[in-house]
This record gives sequence, structure tokens and C-alpha cells, in this order.
Amino acid sequence: MKVFTPIFLLTLVCSFSVLAQEINMQQGTINQCSGTLYDTGGVGANYANSEDITLTICAENPGDAVQLDFTFFDTQNGADILTIYNGTDITSSILGYFSGTNTPGQVLATNTSGCLTLTFKSDGAISAGGFAATISCATPCQDIEAIIAATDPLPSLGGNLVINQGDSVDFTGDATFSLDGTGATYDWDFGDGSVDSGQNVSHNFSTIGTFTVTLNVTDNNPTGCSDSTTIAVQVLGPYLLVDQSTYTVEELVQDILVNSACAEISNIEFSTGTNFGSTNGIGYFSGNGVSFPFTEGILLTTGDASEAEGPEATTLSSGSFNWPGDTDLENVIPDLSPGTSNNATYIKFDFVPLANSISFNFVFASEEYGTYQCEYTDAFAFLLTNNDTGQTTNLALVPETTDPISVLSVRNGAYNQGCQSSNEEFFAAYYGGGGLPATDSPIDFIGHTVSMTAQSQVTPNTSYTIKLVIADAIDTLWDAAVFLEAGSFDLGGDLGDDVTIESGTALCLGDSLTLDTQFPDAQHTWYLNEVEIEGENLSTLEVSLAGSYSVDISFGADCVASDSVLVEYKLSPSIEAISDLTACNSANPTFDLSDNNTLILGTQDPLDYNITYHNTPEDAQNDLAPILTITNYTPISNLELIYVRIEDALTESCFITSSFNLILIDSPPISDVGDLVLCDDVTNDGIEEFDLAQQTALILGGQSSVDYEVSYHEDFASAEAGTGDLTSPYLSTSDAQGIYVRVQSAGGGGCYIVSPDPLFSLIVNNKATATTPAPLFDCGTSTTRAETSTFDLEQQTATILGALQDPSTFTVTFHSSPTDAESGDSPLVSPLTTTSRTIYVRVEEDGLPDCYETTEFELIVNPNPEVTDQSATVCSAS
Repeated sequence: MKVFTPIFLLTLVCSFSVLAQEINMQQGTINQCSGTLYDTGGVGANYANSEDITLTICAENPGDAVQLDFTFFDTQNGADILTIYNGTDITSSILGYFSGTNTPGQVLATNTSGCLTLTFKSDGAISAGGFAATISCATPCQDIEAIIAATDPLPSLGGNLVINQGDSVDFTGDATFSLDGTGATYDWDFGDGSVDSGQNVSHNFSTIGTFTVTLNVTDNNPTGCSDSTTIAVQVLGPYLLVDQSTYTVEELVQDILVNSACAEISNIEFSTGTNFGSTNGIGYFSGNGVSFPFTEGILLTTGDASEAEGPEATTLSSGSFNWPGDTDLENVIPDLSPGTSNNATYIKFDFVPLANSISFNFVFASEEYGTYQCEYTDAFAFLLTNNDTGQTTNLALVPETTDPISVLSVRNGAYNQGCQSSNEEFFAAYYGGGGLPATDSPIDFIGHTVSMTAQSQVTPNTSYTIKLVIADAIDTLWDAAVFLEAGSFDLGGDLGDDVTIESGTALCLGDSLTLDTQFPDAQHTWYLNEVEIEGENLSTLEVSLAGSYSVDISFGADCVASDSVLVEYKLSPSIEAISDLTACNSANPTFDLSDNNTLILGTQDPLDYNITYHNTPEDAQNDLAPILTITNYTPISNLELIYVRIEDALTESCFITSSFNLILIDSPPISDVGDLVLCDDVTNDGIEEFDLAQQTALILGGQSSVDYEVSYHEDFASAEAGTGDLTSPYLSTSDAQGIYVRVQSAGGGGCYIVSPDPLFSLIVNNKATATTPAPLFDCGTSTTRAETSTFDLEQQTATILGALQDPSTFTVTFHSSPTDAESGDSPLVSPLTTTSRTIYVRVEEDGLPDCYETTEFELIVNPNPEVTDQSATVCSAS
């Protein structure tokens, strides 16, 4: 029964307003948002026997909802029952049945009327204290759906976030609200003891493990209406993590291995140790993609899959003899006799391929490697059966062979010299004695293969069955496992791996790539960098530009598949220029082939490219036998063709080739020539301009000036260095200046010759001077009135020579014409009998006939006076 203290009774007496809000259970409907609801006994008494009362409580204001908070509940257990309905009558949905001390707690009307209906029924015997509930009203909760809208990085195929230890994840929260989300709060629990608030949060996961991140979205309703959603974060270290609880086998096949909306998968079956009272050999694994080839996938093992997590620590040997082997596996593995396999795990399902091929990636691991790799053939098989023909094929073969994969067919003899290696190029790592450190193993298996691909041609739209099976050989110890990469089971529509520089598959400039979905009958829409490529709707697309290519493949209204691939182009070289190289055909001629590097590279960065030189075009094309002595190369003939290859330095796969000649040139000619002699001008200062170029043809001795270059120098050092060329005309400032000559092959090549001594001299001779004398006069003597006179021309010599020219070394000649004076021809003999005339004079120094000077003077004959015979008498004055 209800028990109240005297103090509480006093409060009831003194607080009439509270008493006025108290109601007892009664038949009918009330509108009330405050007070306390009691059973029919009220505050102090028990309810009665044989009661059957229905009360509906609605809110006072439309749109609000009634809420009851039960503070006391005690009825005859199982006999006296309170039923609460979410609505206006007993046809509404039932929120619960309550009896004994099973209190309803807090009850809120979530229906559109906002009402609660209560029915209390008691039997004919034994009553109890009943119940008490505080009445209040609130706005009913709207429908809320919490959403983790985005994460960076994106979730994996399995829907989880897979990150490395120490990585941060950016989360974006959102929600849909049936009414209004104004004022809603977003609270995050990261599962590692950390919390945060806000729609956009970031969290660093520093601990290895799997953490459930919870987003709780709460609106501003006083009752705290909310919804939550979760996502799993797998924080990876160097070792694989194995999960056996998150996914069913069906989900592992549909969502992890295949993960295709258009894949027709059916009849999924599996068998492992749990079917025979032993361990579970099936699990989901995740890794960092660095220490192990795959980031996630399915694990099938002959023991306990949960024990496969790294590092290599113990010998895994789970499983009992109650767990049988597999007959299908024994039939395809030559070294497995019937009945000798144990602890078989398999997954089997039917599928219908849409394209003409299927493939998936896998890694095989076993504890038999090392100690028992010569005798125990732990093995697995991927058995593909065409359900139309009944033909079965094992796809788990060593690449390019017909050998089924097992410990015996893929092994390295370095870890057990009792047997030879077998297909060792496909064996990846051994973590036992003599191998890699055990702590470096990403899995707890002592050895594993490289990633391999199982593939087969199939007939589109045909039903197939595939069975993925692994088993121990002979005993149940030393387990084996096969790891299947998530999403690698390709049923068509896959554009392949990204074509990137990092992966070494990027294209060279000018190369193209054909993308092929293998669905010629489907409708295609192609995109480049998310922009539709107009007019491209076939299953193939020719790619010649870098970018992100994607395709939508429509098989009908209910099946649209999509895929994308990144295509990158590598730095592709060009040969911007190239030149033949020449050298002098000396006793031991050599070439520096790298002289062409600058021309070949042009504006290209030399750090981005490699340049090699080769003797044959095949070697240049195939990057074989590069010439090693490129700076000191000895030619094999006077004219040799050299081939050059320039390639990108990063991948060394984008290249271009060309060629140039090595030309040996014979030593150039140099012939003797005479001095250049000039007469000085009237100043006789010894300075004159010489035309040096007039010597060029004589120096070449008839050789072509196109093939050879001649330069003139003041000294031997500049001639040898090929510097300080004298330009023509050249102003010589000293008499008898010696000129050195350099003759060089046109275009350089290092072939030249230099005169060891001056080849010729520049000589400036003094010029003779002729001073113009005064005319010579004389009286004529003539009987014919033609006045003549005899002149001594030599009397003019001293005047003409002047005081500085010695008559013993200078010759003065007299001539009748200026032409004769210039040539020195027909000199006149002195004395000369003549009429009045002009005499032309030539002055030259002995031995320098070219350095003459001319002048002229006049001979003037004055006529004698004519005398008439007249007699005259002269009288004397005295």
C-alpha cells in the first residue's frame, strides 16, 4: 500500500492548488497537462478488486502530447494489469503491459492526437498500493534520421573506415527532420574514450583497433528527441586485423568480394570448422596496404581465422580431425591422394557474368613453408563450373603454367635445401630462420606468395558456380590460408587499375589507351573529369589525354554500373636540336659526345631526363649498350653515325631517338705569301691601313674558303687560342709588323693550323716628295721666228728634291707628259732645246719605284727683239 509521512500530509492540506490537480483513475476522457494521476484508491488507499477502468488523457493545447512519469507502481503481479495505448482509445498501438513492480517509467504519446489511453483491470482478490504518475505535456517528437554524410578518407568496400595508426578522420554529420532541425545538436562518441560536438569534426586515432563512432542528433524538443547512427573505424598498424562478427558469409560475398549492384549472385554456401564443432576458418581482414598487398578482403583458412593477425608469433595449428577435408580439392591437386585432406574451408556461390571474363586477386600463405615445404602440400583451389556444360576448371594456377598453387608448387629452396625451388618468383616472403624478421610479418603465417590473379574466359549471361576451397594435407596441423582481395571479383564493367606515374603504368606523350567495359550491348555514357564526352556511347573509348575517366553502363532501368580510372601521362622528352660534331683528323682524334646535350635538351630541365649515346639504332631503341666514354670517344672512321636516346628520368620508359655524324677533317692548308707593302702618305708617319683579306686566297692555296676560315693575329698566343682576330682593313702603326695566321676548319671541330712565325709582314715605305720649282726663262734664238732655247733641266733638281732627299738615293726624271711622269717612261735628256712648254717631273727613291711623287714646271722662251738697219749721224755737242 502507499505510505506517506505526516509532513507530506501537511503539505497536501496546505497546498490546495496541488490537490486540485490530483485525479484518480476513472472512466472517460480528460484534458490535463499537470497534476498527479493515482489509481482509484487515491493517495492513501489501495485500488479495489474487480476493477475494469479505461481513462484517456489528452493535452490541453492542440499539438502537444501527454507524458506520464510513474513515480510509484505496485500491483498484484500477473493479475492486476495496467495497459497503456498510444492514442485515443484501446484500438491504438499498445505501449506496454505492466504489473507487479514493473514500472512503466516515462511514457510519451507519440501519435498525432497527443493522447494516451490507460486501461486498469484487477481480479477478484488481493489488491495493492496501485500507482502514481506525474502528468505533463510536451511537443511530440518529430521523426529524426541521423546521417554521417561524409568522411575523409572515404569508407572501404565493407563500409568501414580503414586508416593507419595516427591518422585523422574528418566527419560530417547531418540529419533529416520531419518538422524542423533548427537548434539541433550533433554529438560524437569516437569509441576510444573521446567525444566532440558539431556537424563537422575531426579526430585523430592513435590506438590500433576497431572503434565504433556514434553520431547522436538531438533536436530542441524539451523531451530530448534524438536519433543516432554509427560507423566503424579500423585503425591499422603494420599487421592485418581480422573480424569474424561484423559480416555474415553472405555479406562477405555480396558486399566485400563482389560488391557489384548488377552482379547476379545466388545460392551462397559455406563450410568451415564451426560446422563440425571446431574453429571458424572464415573472416574479414583489413590492412594498411603497405606491409600486405591488400587493404581488405576475405580470409579462408584451415584453422581459426582470428589467429591470422600478425606478426608471425606461433605455429597456427587449430582444427580437429572431426573437421573433414574436401573431395573436390583432392581431385584437382595431383599431390593430394583421396581422403588425405583435412580441415577444409570453402565458400561456394552461383553467379551470372555480364562480360566475357572474370578475375579476382589472392595471396596464399602457409605454416608449412620452410620446415615442411618439401612434403606437405597444403593447397587450395578456385573451382569454376559452367552450369550449362558441367565443365569444371581450377583457376588457382601458378601464372603462365598449369601448376595448381600449393606449398609444393610455389616455394623457395633457400629456406629448406632438402628440395629445389619451384616457381620461386611468385614466393614473396619468409619470416622464419634465415628469412625476414618475424616482427615484420603482417600475418601470423611463416610464409606467403605474391599477389596473383585468378582469371578465366566465360560466356556472358550464363550461370556459373565457383567454389573457393582450402585444406590441410595429411594432418590437421600447420595451417594454411588464402586471402581474397575485396572488390576484386570482377564480373565485368571494370575499367582496370589507374594508369599512374606512381604505379609505373602512365602513358608517354603521344601514346593512347583503349578503355573497354566489355559490354558492347549496353548503353554507355563516358565522362572526362566529370564532364560528359559528347557522342561517346560505345563500350570502348580511345584515350589520349590525361584525366579522370568514368563511365555509366546501363543494362536496363534497374541495373546501372559505374567505374572510373585515372589516366596520367609521364614527362615525354623531345630533341629540340642536334648537330654533327667535327674534329681534326690527328694522330688520336676524340669527340665529346655530350657537346650535343645542350642542343638536345633545349628548354627541358636536365634533371627530368636521361641522355645516352649508342652505336646502333636498335641499341638506342632498346636502351642497350650505351657508349660509356661519351666525353672522350674515339671514332671508328672518318664519318661515323651516332644514335642518341633521351628518356624521362622517372620511369625511363618515355623516350625518343635521333642521330648525328662524327666527322674527321684533314688538317687545313696554309701557304706562304709575300709581305704586304704600302707607300706612306705625304706625312711619312709610318701608319697605313692594310687589306689583310687580300692574302686569304693565297694562304688557302686554292682550297675553298667555304671549308676553311682564315684569321689574322698580332702574336702567336692569340693565333693559337683563336682570339683577338685582326679586322680588315687593319691600321698598322709600325713598320715591318709581323702577322700570324690561323687557318681553321669551317664550323670548328678543333681542326686548325697556326703559323709558328709571322707568315708575312706589313711594310710601310716612305713616299718621295717633289717640290715644284720656279719656271725657267731664256731668250730665243731663231731664224725662222720659231723661238727656241736650250735649257739645263738639271738645275731644277736641287729645288725639286729639297734639303731632306739625298740626290744619291733619289732620282729625278723629266717627262713630256703626265702619263710618262706617272709611269717613268720616256725621260727627257738635259740639256733640252725646246720652245716654251710644261715639263713633268717624277721623283722616286732607289729601290722604291712605287713610292714616287710628281710635279711640273714651265720652260719659257722669250723672243729676241727685231733690229732694223738705219744709219744715224750723231753730232757732237762740243
